[in-house]
Amino acid sequence: MTICVVDQHFSLNKILLRALALWPYHRTKLVELHLVLLFFIFISFILVQLTTFLTTECTPNMRIRIFSFVLYFTIYLIKYSCFCINSDTIRCLLDKFQYICDELKDEGEIAIIKEYGNEAKRFTLIMSVYSISNALILCLLPIVPRILGIFTSINVSEEYFMIHVPREYFIDQEKYYYYILLHMEANFFIGAIVLLATGTMLFGCIKYICGLFRIASCRIDQTMETSMFQSAGLSKDCVIYKKIVHAIDIYRKAVELCDIIKSNLVGSCFSLMLVGVISLSLNLYGLHQALMLVSVTEECLMYVTLTVVILIYMFIASYIGQEVSDHHNHVFISVYNIKWYVTPLYIQRIILFLLQKGTKNFYITFGGQFVMSMESATTMLSTSISYFTIIYSTQQDT
Repeated sequence: MTICVVDQHFSLNKILLRALALWPYHRTKLVELHLVLLFFIFISFILVQLTTFLTTECTPNMRIRIFSFVLYFTIYLIKYSCFCINSDTIRCLLDKFQYICDELKDEGEIAIIKEYGNEAKRFTLIMSVYSISNALILCLLPIVPRILGIFTSINVSEEYFMIHVPREYFIDQEKYYYYILLHMEANFFIGAIVLLATGTMLFGCIKYICGLFRIASCRIDQTMETSMFQSAGLSKDCVIYKKIVHAIDIYRKAVELCDIIKSNLVGSCFSLMLVGVISLSLNLYGLHQALMLVSVTEECLMYVTLTVVILIYMFIASYIGQEVSDHHNHVFISVYNIKWYVTPLYIQRIILFLLQKGTKNFYITFGGQFVMSMESATTMLSTSISYFTIIYSTQQDT
């Protein structure tokens, strides 16, 4: 039973990344042009938000409002740039997954890797439906009232929802309303696809790594099974030794894959964490201000959307990081539970080495600061709330 990693478990990710010109295989000139176009869309929208400083009175509240949106859209740009720069890393991970799966011969181990791959695919499907449906609703909100105005006697003269994002195009915004709306909605929709495609791709890769740790645990659990000694035609000590070596081999490959992710994504993930925490703080403040003005319901909904997106992304990243740590630690729990005392001295030395390795907690860490764990998620949330209270108290004093 062979496993085709991309076709069986990353097919949805392939479609999403191809839509963004980020799929690491078959890079043509047309793909490069597609890449440049999307970069232009992201950067241009950030610039038209920053140009509001040239035409608007820069009160403290206005500066916070502008930067809350600018930083959020910068998250799109960081994620997109990250995958653009690290396309070779993603290709390397997929190739290594395929190579490791080709080496698996035991049906139980193949079933494990399929289980984790299917979990990743289900997660991608669920998040795709959720994200794309929400993005479509957000994009249709400004248009629906005007469509209703065509078929009813309602006079639609007010700008709706996404027009509340600060921007300055230096043109007649009423005359070119639909062009401006298209530019903004393209950023929202494409940005949502960027977060979806890159996030689910990393989720799937880390799920595969969890599967490899699970296989290592199973190999260690099977080292002392007596049925193997009878059927293998080898000595008991030799079978135990081979099983431990095979478990260490798959464990080492899983750790190597984690190191590839850490070493290549360290800069972008650290930047993303920093921008995300600041953006969350500013959006919480903007949400508070919008709630104080009950009439500005569209702006309030906008802040709620941005805040929820950041929180969901933050907790999913922390959850999958915690999953890796738990699976890694379970490998050494399996080492503790085997009957090491009935093995020869040279095997006991190998087991002792493994036990020493398991005394240190394993985490995916970026920049020596951001640890992917549930504890880290609560820390970032509390940090964002602390920044929010500082901003609020500062504004109250002024």
